[in-house]
Amino acid sequence: MDHSIRENYIFLMILMFPFGSLANELPFSSTGKYMAGDWNGVRSELKNKGYDFTLEYGSIVTSNISGGYNKDRTARYSDQYIIGADFDLQKIAGITDGEFKVSVIDRNGRDLTSDRIQDPRAPVIGSTVNSNYGRGQTWHAAQFWYRQSWYAKTIDLKLGLMPVGEDFDNNGCYFQNLSLCGSLAGHGAGVWYNTPIGQWGARLRYNFTPQVYLQTGAFMYNPNYATRSGSFQLDNTGRLGNMYLMEFGYTPTLGANKLPGAWKVGAWYNTAKASDVLKDAEGDDYVTSQRPPATHDGRYGGWIYLLQQVTADPRSPRGGLSLFWHLAMNDRDTATMDYQTQIGAIYKGPFSGRGQDYIGFGVSKMHENSKVARRAQLLNDKKGLDDYDNPAWTPVRDAEYVAELHYSFVVTPWLTLRPNVQLLIDPGGVSEIDDAWVVGTQITIKL
Repeated sequence: MDHSIRENYIFLMILMFPFGSLANELPFSSTGKYMAGDWNGVRSELKNKGYDFTLEYGSIVTSNISGGYNKDRTARYSDQYIIGADFDLQKIAGITDGEFKVSVIDRNGRDLTSDRIQDPRAPVIGSTVNSNYGRGQTWHAAQFWYRQSWYAKTIDLKLGLMPVGEDFDNNGCYFQNLSLCGSLAGHGAGVWYNTPIGQWGARLRYNFTPQVYLQTGAFMYNPNYATRSGSFQLDNTGRLGNMYLMEFGYTPTLGANKLPGAWKVGAWYNTAKASDVLKDAEGDDYVTSQRPPATHDGRYGGWIYLLQQVTADPRSPRGGLSLFWHLAMNDRDTATMDYQTQIGAIYKGPFSGRGQDYIGFGVSKMHENSKVARRAQLLNDKKGLDDYDNPAWTPVRDAEYVAELHYSFVVTPWLTLRPNVQLLIDPGGVSEIDDAWVVGTQITIKL
């Protein structure tokens, strides 16, 4: 057994063992909500008193079956552990609509994308086939926040340490490929942090109606928190600026069947200084002028997200087809990827008796900023290169297209398997690389 997999298995057993022997339900019950059971009723009792614990393990295994930069076939494993607690302060301390949450996340493993699929001379831009890989293979402080609502939850304030993508452009993660998972605005901007990276900040939300809201946010921008050495430092060391956001959202329930949806539009601005990707302060291409890149006082971007269930399935109360479209745009003067868009479908309850399962299909396009492509071409011209196979060549990138098809199989309430197949066209936006086919399996266990 691989050393890292063995260590993770032992860690999972340690988490489970103290509680499994006490549980009313036997460990690995086919009907239990958690793999370790209810801790002899202690877990439910604690939750009723306001203490709700999260213990979760997720792993991904992928294998390249054809194409890519390196055609040597192999498999890669990555995982993450989430350990956290959610405190209902109304039950604990009588604070109406008060909540406190804390969590840490550990990530381990390797990513097939950088090892086999994309050109190592160009950085990965967002289509990681192992979505739980990245941001440092180490422990991270993800959440340490307090949330308070007033006036029947009309006003909602959240303060503390949290990922920016936890509240803004948040659409969950139904896919294994990162280009189809989580807040798109965080993929190409270079200044936006999704899970597992928390940033100190605040989010204020006003609910005009139960279905219409406006929220704003202000966060520290500190890249040091994303490093192995800084993931628990959590002070001002490494702070470069601030992040400001606004999002308007509508959560409709359409038709006689009240089909749910989520429609969002938002924008962000980051105050940290940023270098221009192509021009110097005189407006010339800095590769040829040999002057330093121009410096911008900040950078900006925005997003649009539309998710709507369009059919109902009488076999399942939650079953039916949902369609989604997502677009994220970034400042072309400073961003490597100027826009990313995705479209797809999710069908919940596809078969009789399988109401919790779903089938997902999505397609994503990640467009390399044409200014970055121009800079790469200038670098090659300066070195007198016209051969992609030359080790000194800088890849000239355009767009990468990713498609994923998967089946999410809820084996038990605590165990979900998600086998999938992925196709990456022009991996990393490099047309010289053969299209890559990848097969994978994602496992989620609620401990």
